[in-house]
Parts: sequence; structure tokens; C-alpha cells
Amino acid sequence: MQRMGIELHGVRLNLSCNFDELFEYVQHLLGPDVRPVWESPDIEVGGTWRTGAPTAEESPFPDEGGEEGFGKRMRLSQDELVWFDTHRDKDLQLRFRRHGTATSFDVDYWYHPSSKKLAKFPDYLQRKFFTLTRYLVHFPIAWHLARTRGWVLVHASAVAAGDEAIMVAGPGGAGKTTTCVGLIGRPGVRLVTENLLFTDGDHVFPLLEPIRLTDESLALLDERQLRALDPLGVAGGSKHKSLFHLPHDPAAPPARPVALFIPRFTDHGFVKPMPAGVACEIVNASNRLTLELNDYDWYTAALDLLWPEPGLAARQVDVLRRLTEGTSCYALGIDRSAGVSAVVDRIVDCVGWAQPAMGSTI
Repeated sequence: MQRMGIELHGVRLNLSCNFDELFEYVQHLLGPDVRPVWESPDIEVGGTWRTGAPTAEESPFPDEGGEEGFGKRMRLSQDELVWFDTHRDKDLQLRFRRHGTATSFDVDYWYHPSSKKLAKFPDYLQRKFFTLTRYLVHFPIAWHLARTRGWVLVHASAVAAGDEAIMVAGPGGAGKTTTCVGLIGRPGVRLVTENLLFTDGDHVFPLLEPIRLTDESLALLDERQLRALDPLGVAGGSKHKSLFHLPHDPAAPPARPVALFIPRFTDHGFVKPMPAGVACEIVNASNRLTLELNDYDWYTAALDLLWPEPGLAARQVDVLRRLTEGTSCYALGIDRSAGVSAVVDRIVDCVGWAQPAMGSTI
């Protein structure tokens, strides 16, 4: 078993893994957030990689007594839950445990792709590594941040100038990434996050994962911005997208949203004010339609069964309500035939960023 420490937003996690290729992939993916093994981590995570198809008789987490069946997919005791049939992925099993103040999670995965899958996706192994990184690192830390700080995950891209942020939220394929890449072409505008972000209702924080850019998005960047991109050098993030390290300056001030745009493709471009209550519902619906957040919700549902916290679900809805009520919200019509520059001009004019504070770009 190899081990590493990881730190994201001050949360300390130790990861152990029995498969060198997976361990090295995660290490490469997280880059500067990798640390020496912590003496007192907030979370311990163990990853076990197996080859071949699982059998009903071979359980990675055998029943040692003290656990009772909880429905047909779980075993539950006071401080342990085993999810032996996650129904999202028949090859994935999870275990959550607590010993005193120590929290430990186990991720067990069986790898046995069909020849058809391998032919269709040459980077299928790396795709699985990328997905498992969520269960090994991102989901445990996001859960910890939700419990300890009240942070909520949102499917949105964001850019910032100084301490002011613009969010672009909506379902996949709505134009979030392309719009934000167009915005960072303006002086002084930096990328906060490309796909997922955290919010406490007042500020936004990046989920520190790689940027995934299509050739279309890359074509919007000038030479200087392209040179500033740090290629990840691994595959597996998404079809037809290249992976890059997300630039992150720990000294950058927390970003406070001044505008939230919800895009859709239309015949004519526009920016129209949107009531905060409507924007909140759309953001919430977009979250539920997003595969990564959908996976995260059912993952944390198991933890809520094991360690229920009264009022948690209501507080999470309240965070999104505060976010939209404290931010100017707009419907953004994107006319593809007019190009990205027209969209960027409308946004910049709307928020008054015609001459944003100078700073780092991308």
C-alpha cells in the first residue's frame, strides 16, 4: 500500500492505495495539493483495486457481526455502514467508519471492462481512475466541508476580477466553460473554476480539480494565455477534452459573486434580469441534472443515514437561497452565430467590468 497526504481548502486527508498506477494518477491529478502523510488527518481513505468480475461469495467487507441489514443494499451499525450494492456501479463497494474522532472511508473497485468498451474508449482505464478520484478524494472532502463549514457544491463555472466573481451556472453543454474562457481573455480576469464550485452563500471557492477544455475553448485563448496553461499530461477526464492544472493562488482573496448568469442557446443574444427565487430553483435543478453532483448526492445520502445531522438538508437549500438573493441574477441568451465575443461584451457591460482591476489572467 502506498500512502500520501492531501490538503484541499484546509481539509487534511490521508489516502492509501494498493494499485501503483491508480495512486500515481491521483498524485499527478492533484499536483500541488499532495502532502506528506498527515499524523492527524480529518479523513482516512483506503482504495483497493481488483481485476476480474466480483462474485457474491467474495465480499471485500465481510460481515463481522454487530451490523444489521439496512434495506437490500447496505449493512449498518452505530458507527459503520457497508454499501455492497451501490446500484450506480455494480463493481463499486463503499464502507464508512468512525472510531472516536477518526473518520475512515474505504473504496473497493473491480475492474473488468469488456473488449467493446476498450475499443470504444482507448483511455478507459484513465477514465476509471478519474472517476474513482472523486470517491477517493473529492467527495469525502466535499462532505467534510458541508458538515463543518456549511459549504454546498454547485455546477457552475466562475471567473473573478479582484474579489468580485461572475458565475455561469446551468446543465452540461449550456456554454458555461466557453463563456468563462472568453471572459478570461479580458485583462485582469482570472479563472476561479471551470466545472464545479463550493459556496457558503456569500463567497465562491473552487473545487480543485483539473480544467477540461475542448478545442473550441482553446481556440478562444491568445498565445500568452495558452502558454500559461499547464497541461496535465494524462487522459481520462472527458471525451474530446484536454486536461490542464487549475491555477490556484492561496493568497487570492475570497471571491464574492456580483452576478449569476444562467445561459441558454437562442436565436438572438440577450441579458435579462431573473428573479432570485427563479434562479435558485434553476441552479438547484441543474445540480440534480449533473452526473457528478447526482453521484455526490447519493454518496452523501449514505453518510446521512449513518450519521444524520438534524437541519442539514434545510441548511443546504438555504445556502443556495442566500447565494441567489445576494447576487444579481440574469438569463443569458447565447446566439452561437454571433460568436463568444458578443456574449462576453454583454456580460462585461452588464456587471461594469469594462475596465476590471488588473491582475493575473487564467
